Amino acid sequence: MGSLVRVLPALVAAISCFTALAIDVPSPRNLNAYNNSAADGPYYEFLDYAPDLRDQGMDNSIKVVCGTGVWLLYDGYYYGVEKEGPALFANGYGCANYTNSYYYDKISSLRYAGSPNGFDNAYYNLYEGGGFTGNEFKGNKNAPDVSYLDMKVSSLITSGESPWTFFTGQNYTGEAKCVYPNVINSDGVTMHYYVAGSMQYYMGLADNSIRSVAKGCLSDNIIGHPH
Repeated sequence: MGSLVRVLPALVAAISCFTALAIDVPSPRNLNAYNNSAADGPYYEFLDYAPDLRDQGMDNSIKVVCGTGVWLLYDGYYYGVEKEGPALFANGYGCANYTNSYYYDKISSLRYAGSPNGFDNAYYNLYEGGGFTGNEFKGNKNAPDVSYLDMKVSSLITSGESPWTFFTGQNYTGEAKCVYPNVINSDGVTMHYYVAGSMQYYMGLADNSIRSVAKGCLSDNIIGHPH
């Protein structure tokens, strides 16, 4: 429980660091990481998962990120946590400056949430740890079971316009929660996502209870609303 308590304020702090800049919008998803606070020098462009930023020479040196999509930045290697939950960067396009936050020069791994084929395609990511940490199970189709994360899901993110329904039983049985995404618009770019860093706090479900997933809204227990 202690780790989850730390995750929630960490996410709030990370989102509060967001500042919009008028920059050409890249396509598709990307994340440019700067090791200077002015974000006016060289940067490393990330297009994929990076479990160990020592490989890119960027470990514990990121001060500003600019990009598109939903990205998770961790203070531990391999999407783990040393002290705080991950910084959540979610934007149609914009930047986050970590100069005055915990994450300043502390980011050691990062990954995106959502489809590898488009940052606003319908997709879900289920995570073993609270606050989007650890192993993940992901996809864009119905899943009658969640394989190696069966009864191990502690957080999730959905992407795209489609709602998703999460079940506490395999084969779409048990208690069900339908989740509609939030919508953000930034510099003319629209994206849809929902983040639940804790099952109980954001989903009203017991931790480690999700066992199957279906595309669409298949329950009267609804989080969010159609757009």
